[in-house]
Amino acid sequence: MDVTDIDIHTCRIEKVWGTDLRLHSLIGPFVMNPDVIRLNGGYPFKNTEDHLWYISVKGKNMVTGFLSVREGHICNDFTWRDNDVLEALLDKVLSEMEAGTPVCFTAEEYELPVLEKLGFTVARKSVRYFKMAKTV
Repeated sequence: MDVTDIDIHTCRIEKVWGTDLRLHSLIGPFVMNPDVIRLNGGYPFKNTEDHLWYISVKGKNMVTGFLSVREGHICNDFTWRDNDVLEALLDKVLSEMEAGTPVCFTAEEYELPVLEKLGFTVARKSVRYFKMAKTV
């Protein structure tokens, strides 16, 4: 998939619980893609019944990105490094959270402009990642 062919405005965002069988049909092939695994630093994508997944889908079932939320922590994000997709997913997630909810996100440097635009601030910096936080 060539990310330059993706127009986020023609995508829809689907919400799927971690135990929903549709989750596996949508992101199973996506997260087993060697390019995705490599871009994710070799880290596995974690899932439990408490994860709520937000999946950007184009057409019938072409996944353009996803993230999950568990206990106020936004995790398992992957967007082919497309900040437009990331912003659309985060907008959806944040719009559905109750006011006053503390939220955190572990980000890579290229994601910082989107997170700062959405009101996140750096809570902690490590060698490769930034822990970003905000209250909705």
